Amino acid sequence: MSEGGKSGSRKVRKTGSKKSEVGSPKSEEENNSAPDSYRDDMPRSAIKEELPTENSKLPTETMEVHHHPQLHHEKKPWKEYLLEGLMIFLAVTMGFFAESLREHISNKEKTAEYMQSLLVDMKTDTANINEYLTRESKKVAAYNSLLDYLKKPLRHDTAFLSKFYNAAYFIIGRNGMTFTDRIIGQLKNSENFRVINNSKIADAITVYSSGTTYVNYLSGVDDHFAYESQEQARLLINFEVFRTALQTGKPIFDNTIDLIGSDPHAIQQFVNSIYLRIQIENTLTTAIGWQKQEAIALIALLKKEYKLKDE
Repeated sequence: MSEGGKSGSRKVRKTGSKKSEVGSPKSEEENNSAPDSYRDDMPRSAIKEELPTENSKLPTETMEVHHHPQLHHEKKPWKEYLLEGLMIFLAVTMGFFAESLREHISNKEKTAEYMQSLLVDMKTDTANINEYLTRESKKVAAYNSLLDYLKKPLRHDTAFLSKFYNAAYFIIGRNGMTFTDRIIGQLKNSENFRVINNSKIADAITVYSSGTTYVNYLSGVDDHFAYESQEQARLLINFEVFRTALQTGKPIFDNTIDLIGSDPHAIQQFVNSIYLRIQIENTLTTAIGWQKQEAIALIALLKKEYKLKDE
């Protein structure tokens, strides 16, 4: 072969050896250990392509480093669960009973206070009823006397006028009855009535309260008939004769002032109004008498059930 052929073959071999060197591990290490200046010369796109590849290994490596084998817990015996549930149930139950006991003691003390005050109210009502019945008996006697005077021809002497005006004075006034509704009113207008766990006491209070309502209704009816009788009395009597009595509350009448008139029709209308008033007041007095009996019974029941004493 000629020298030219030899030289050509040599060039080819050198070129191949260079390629093998570039692809060898040694050449890769040299490339990786290239100076920073070399990396600075690399395009930014090439650097960005390398970063995700390196970072993508981090989660896998982290998971491999921090991976722990799964822990296996032993289950508790069913008796332990039952015991824990029982303890919770007992704690809730004891709390409930403690709260109920506290409320029971509070209600008991509150009930005792109410019943003691109610006893005072019942005694006050009983005294007021006794005074009412005493006044009413005098009033009924005056009505009967006045009716007797009106059935006969009216006289104009001072002796007759004194008696007539004394009897007629009960017509212009009214015998009222007021109940002490202090405690019963508080019990009815709030939830305090539920603290009374004694059915006998609760029933007695309810009956007494209903009786008071009925008496108040009858009192309103009596007011109407009292006004009617006063209107009829004005046709016969000059009310100036009652001036001193109304100012002082004492039965002092001016018997020097004569009657306004003696018209038979006016007298009969006056008589009719008195009869109507007697009827309604009889009903009212009967109802108040029932209230007195209920008050006495309630007082005895309060003393018995709650061991109360008179203050």
